[in-house]
Amino acid sequence: YLCSPKRASTGNAAMAVPDVLLMNGFWSVFIVIGSWMSGPLILVGLTILLALAGDWFAAVAVPAFLVMYKLPKPVFRASFWAALTAFCAATSGLRLFYALVVSVLAIQVMFDLETPPWEGFLHWMDITLSFKSYFQHCELRGALDTVKGEKSIFAYHPHGATSVGFTVNGLFDESFIKRSEDKGVSFVIDDFLRYGNPVFRFFCDMYRTPKRDIRDASRRTLTWALSSGRNIAMTLGGFEEASLCLRGKDRVIVKSRKGIIKYCLKYGYRIHPIYTFGEDYTYYYVDGALDLRLKLNQYKIPTVAFFGNPWLPILPLRSAKLLTFVGEPVQMPLIEEPTQADIDKWHQIYIDALVKLFDSKKAEAGRPDAKLELF
Repeated sequence: YLCSPKRASTGNAAMAVPDVLLMNGFWSVFIVIGSWMSGPLILVGLTILLALAGDWFAAVAVPAFLVMYKLPKPVFRASFWAALTAFCAATSGLRLFYALVVSVLAIQVMFDLETPPWEGFLHWMDITLSFKSYFQHCELRGALDTVKGEKSIFAYHPHGATSVGFTVNGLFDESFIKRSEDKGVSFVIDDFLRYGNPVFRFFCDMYRTPKRDIRDASRRTLTWALSSGRNIAMTLGGFEEASLCLRGKDRVIVKSRKGIIKYCLKYGYRIHPIYTFGEDYTYYYVDGALDLRLKLNQYKIPTVAFFGNPWLPILPLRSAKLLTFVGEPVQMPLIEEPTQADIDKWHQIYIDALVKLFDSKKAEAGRPDAKLELF
């Protein structure tokens, strides 16, 4: 049993783990970021090994995995990978090593296997491992009393490199999750991240309970959740917003995000703008070629380059101060067949609500001169 020193005073002091060992929230952050990054890093590492060996197979290593993932049934995916493994075995030991490592790593993806859920996972990450204490300051504030347990969408901005605000002040904020207990809440993310990333898939399966889960942001998922009155949380700008990340800049992609407004109108939902100040200071970012990177984003290619902790760059900086503010909800009327004029009108109302939230809270967040840039 692990217990943060900050929590030890409320329990058995003998069970407290020294701060030097627990590192205040380190393991929570490591589990989330590690599960997200480990699969892609292993795949890229294998590709680099093949390239260093001068093997042309390096050019197809990643595409082969993507093709396998896109096949519709486990039997097709397994057959494809078995054939590829046989080819690799007949041609090169290094290629066989690649195929076998991926076979073990991606067995859940290949056969649609599900990890049993763990009811206590949320509490363990948020309270026991003290997720928020990893950062210099991390807190969820704002119009929390307006949050209802049904028919609400929580639109988080900005995405950031690894969606820290969305994760620590949403996905793993136990008090926030409890506000959605009536119908439950689904945190929706990119399809490949949810189901195609082997280690992160394991993580998402463990998180799942009837009252909370992590799903893909597909039309099918949204329709299912909205028709049942379930709450939905998302990073509205997606990984395109990640491409905009730059320290000292508050940037969001919202001008083209009208699809979610149409859904809100069709089902009569409320939408809360949510903004995290300090997301831009969780990492250092590589700047430049923004137009090209945004163009590549249209083809679902992430283009953000970043580094954080000097001893483990995939982890965010501990010096970051994160204040996430929940805005007042925008209640959409129920319009079963909204016109483009309806969508445009309520989309602008949402943008105005987001800007109002930002301007009203920036001084409290310690950034009185900040300006929100809309893309």
